[in-house]
Amino acid sequence: MKPRRHAEVIKPRWKVWTLPPPVLTYLLIVEVTALAATALLAFVEPVHGVDLLYGAALIAGGLGFAEITRRVERLRKQFADTPHVNMSSVWTLSAALLVPPVLAAVVTVVLYTHVWLRTWRYMAGHTLYRAVFNTCVVLLSCYAAAGVAHLLPGDREASLLEPAGLLWLAAILTVYWVVNSGVVAVVIALASGERTLSRLLGTRSENGLECATLCVGALVAVLLGSLPWLAPLVFPPLYVLHRSVLVRQLEYAATVDQKTGLLNAATWKSLATKEFGRAAPHGTPVALLMIDLDHFKTVNDTYGHLVGDEALREVAGVLRREVRAYDLCGRFGGEEFVLLLTDTTADHAVAVAERIRAAVRELRLTDVGTGEEIDGLRLSISVGVAVHPDAGDDLEEVLLAADNAMFVAKDSGRDQVRTVAGRA
Repeated sequence: MKPRRHAEVIKPRWKVWTLPPPVLTYLLIVEVTALAATALLAFVEPVHGVDLLYGAALIAGGLGFAEITRRVERLRKQFADTPHVNMSSVWTLSAALLVPPVLAAVVTVVLYTHVWLRTWRYMAGHTLYRAVFNTCVVLLSCYAAAGVAHLLPGDREASLLEPAGLLWLAAILTVYWVVNSGVVAVVIALASGERTLSRLLGTRSENGLECATLCVGALVAVLLGSLPWLAPLVFPPLYVLHRSVLVRQLEYAATVDQKTGLLNAATWKSLATKEFGRAAPHGTPVALLMIDLDHFKTVNDTYGHLVGDEALREVAGVLRREVRAYDLCGRFGGEEFVLLLTDTTADHAVAVAERIRAAVRELRLTDVGTGEEIDGLRLSISVGVAVHPDAGDDLEEVLLAADNAMFVAKDSGRDQVRTVAGRA
């Protein structure tokens, strides 16, 4: 008899029937479509002996790589807050190019069953229905990519080795990505109401990783089809790529405030200190903006912490949009934010602060449950501006000056920008 703790872990994994009806309907449509397509394609293209060899090689490669990188994959999955790239597409895309669709389905199901049992099974939030849905999404992506591959003139393997094969591979990879990302984006939008591209399609770095993974998958297919003894050479660079992505995720988690996506206080101070060190020898002006979200406790108490968190994210989005890419935006904790504007005079800094203040006034928040705009909720900020070297010689002095100016703005009625006069 299995220990009770295992039953308690596995029992709640099937929570699919508790999903909102639109999400549940969409999941079922995708899964039924994938199953129907698999059944239909099983009769379209027969499986030959060489196909079984290719399929066995891809399964062996995929299982071997998954075992080698199991701990890395688990950590990467824990740190992911956008659509996750697990690198299985190296083998599933290769299967779409090399073997009949029904055998590509076998490769996909075996690999995703393995990653579920060995890596995802006991991870919080990764329910079994999500694993089934992800498998079906990959099946549809494989079938779409295989459909493009069937348009290749003449012998498929020979065509891919010609110069024009690069264009064909680019088309195949694009179709695979579009189907995979598009189907997942719809379910994220239905389940969470997210509309930002980074949440729906993943960040630029995650999409870059997916592109690299698909490119490796195309190389694996070409090597297995023409020079199979060279295929194992993809393992070392693929392993290093996997680990380097984890390092990047760990660095991101250590330096970024998870609620707003801005720099956390420690990282902001470290980078700001370096900026001051570069600016001081040349007398370059550096502006600091201390920003406080007015009446934030009232927002939390009246509308709940979920709306309060949304307010913080929206204000952070305004800060990113209204400053240059190389300016430093940080969250100092609670409802306080801080900006460092390099090579910026006092007049320009005040103009930026006024632009940010006006943009925050235009924000409209939505109810997390209904998705409707919350009537009567208007955000405002109080901003203090101080500029080096007029307001101080180092970061701490200018920060104190900006903080004092911000309190003057709050004491003067809030929703204002105040600055400090230069030292005598």
